[in-house]
Amino acid sequence: MSISGLGGLGGLASGMDSKSLIEKLMMLEARPLLKMQQSQKSTELKKGLYQEINSSLLKLKSAVETLSDPKKLLAKKLVSSDEKVVIAKMADPNKIVSGDYNIKVEQLATAWTAKSASITPANPVTKELNWTGSFNIEYSDGTNTQVSRAINIVETDRLSDIALKINASLEDSANGKQMKVKATVVDNTLIMTSTETGENSTVKILNDTNGIFGAGKLGLTNAAGDFSSAVAGKNAEFSVNGVDVVRSKNTGLTDVIMGVELTLLKQGEPATKLEAGEDFEASEKAIQDFINAYNSTMELVNARMNESKVPDAKSDALMSKGLLRGDSALYSIQSSLRSITGTAFSSSDMFKTLNAIGIKVDTSDDGKSGRLTLDSKKFREAMNNNPNEVMKVIFNDSNGNGKLDVDDSGKDSGLAGMLFNKLFMLTDTTSTSFGPKSSPKGLLPSRMSLMDDQIKSFDSTMEAFNKRLTMRRKTLEAKFTSMELMLQKSNASAGFLAARMNLPQSS
Repeated sequence: MSISGLGGLGGLASGMDSKSLIEKLMMLEARPLLKMQQSQKSTELKKGLYQEINSSLLKLKSAVETLSDPKKLLAKKLVSSDEKVVIAKMADPNKIVSGDYNIKVEQLATAWTAKSASITPANPVTKELNWTGSFNIEYSDGTNTQVSRAINIVETDRLSDIALKINASLEDSANGKQMKVKATVVDNTLIMTSTETGENSTVKILNDTNGIFGAGKLGLTNAAGDFSSAVAGKNAEFSVNGVDVVRSKNTGLTDVIMGVELTLLKQGEPATKLEAGEDFEASEKAIQDFINAYNSTMELVNARMNESKVPDAKSDALMSKGLLRGDSALYSIQSSLRSITGTAFSSSDMFKTLNAIGIKVDTSDDGKSGRLTLDSKKFREAMNNNPNEVMKVIFNDSNGNGKLDVDDSGKDSGLAGMLFNKLFMLTDTTSTSFGPKSSPKGLLPSRMSLMDDQIKSFDSTMEAFNKRLTMRRKTLEAKFTSMELMLQKSNASAGFLAARMNLPQSS
């Protein structure tokens, strides 16, 4: 730190090292600033620790939301003995009845199709047909009918152009839906197909002004516009456990076996066995994923509450240790989470506690950490006994709105309901007003918001203090400069008098 105000007079007259003296005085003056910087740093680090815990709580909240989904805990599995014939997947796990289903596919559903004669273009080089005219396509599935907007054909169109225009055709309605008819060209032959399967799918050509689909051109329709050589679509015909079933399609069959969606792939094969049952491995994974998230949060809270400060710490990681030792917010989090996992729930008539379904407190440390463990055998016994009652212990939609939310907060909401409510209150970032000020409602966000205010306050206080230090430095420099100038003048006067009196000058 330099003393610019002294110029070249730093101690020349007095013999004192004025610059060093001012530096030492300024260091004494700056001690409060150093303490403010340290306090600000400590506040920033403490806020970072709260952010770390808040993130862990949010992860736990997400795990609780996942756990509340019946599809996760009441997971079912479907196993097809031959997925080249029949594929099954879950449509609604709550409706699936465990058991074996023998499925015999006699006939797959097919689409209506028609193909033209082989067409020789008028221009063999450009493949142009030299046809003109317009037509509409009518499609019916036996219940609903749609008619396309007019499709116009010009002289330069090729067979492939006609196919593209058919594929781009839209229903002649305000909605302009895509027509359920497609066309392609194979070896100079136009092939038309309905996009939906089933015996009720039919196609007709309307308003064919120049007979493009008639004899002498595509050769597909008669004078009435009916296709003369089309292959009709077929329904899927199959049986399930001896019950004959007929459907117009092969895919998305959700109304045959309760809770199951079937896809038929191949006909004429031996019966395919479909096994439906509980997927205990998936259920256990859902529980274990929650336990892992819960234990991770408890371990972090316990570590921050009990770690000691590190003397002469230099890094942020070491300086952070001990800042939350005995912290009241962490104690509140720890005690509330442990209280909820030890609750006697009223949501199930069969199981009242987590211990009853195999979720226990880890006793390896006499329960001090509050960690949870899963007794797989006991959990499976409970699931075999009554999986729906196990689900109620985990989550029961107490307010009947079909989802987990903050209103599912009592013992009748199960573990997920009570935990979600508490975690929401701990991490809620929604603001609430206190007079002219506002602050987040959640315990940790509110504390972090307060620390932000403290950090900003330190900034403004230190800025003002630095300005005072600058002024103090200038004052000291001015005083020392004035003193040096006075001494210099005094020494000059003494030298002048000594010369006049012919006296030796003092050194």
